[in-house]
Amino acid sequence: MRAHLPGAGHFYQSLAVPREAIAMRPSRSLSNVLQSHWLSWTLLIMAYATYGGFLHHGETSPGGWAVSALLAIWGAWAITLGWPKMRQLLLLGFQSDLGYFIMALTTASLAVAAVSQFQRFAYFVMLIAVSLLARVDNLIAGYKDMVAFVWLSVLALLGLALSWLPVLLRSATIHGAHL
Repeated sequence: MRAHLPGAGHFYQSLAVPREAIAMRPSRSLSNVLQSHWLSWTLLIMAYATYGGFLHHGETSPGGWAVSALLAIWGAWAITLGWPKMRQLLLLGFQSDLGYFIMALTTASLAVAAVSQFQRFAYFVMLIAVSLLARVDNLIAGYKDMVAFVWLSVLALLGLALSWLPVLLRSATIHGAHL
């Protein structure tokens, strides 16, 4: 049983937060984090693995794979470490006529890309959505920007790497190597 401290009630009243809410902080243990955030992380891995399957189906060159890996890392940077600069750039774009013009041209270009390259555009929209979901979960978990950047990059690259598994298994069975 806790000893009563004089004036402690005034401290809690000044916060305008009930005592129960202060005492019930979420646990940051590994098991708690895995229980609450595993779904968004799994979705991120699966989305990138699916995108990797799309790259395999299109017989993308190694340069295309490198660009995809760099875009995955850049996307993780843009929503973690680079977010303040990205936000400032977006807000700056709406403060002048030139900014509005550039935003209109960008939107029109994205509309053309959505129509002409629908499947690729749909994959990028899916990757952006699932990356933002994982980023929100990282914010809820209390990860710092650098840790979130590394974690999102690792998960994205893991997804791309997992997309090679069916290709490697298929080539192993074709060449007579049994696992």
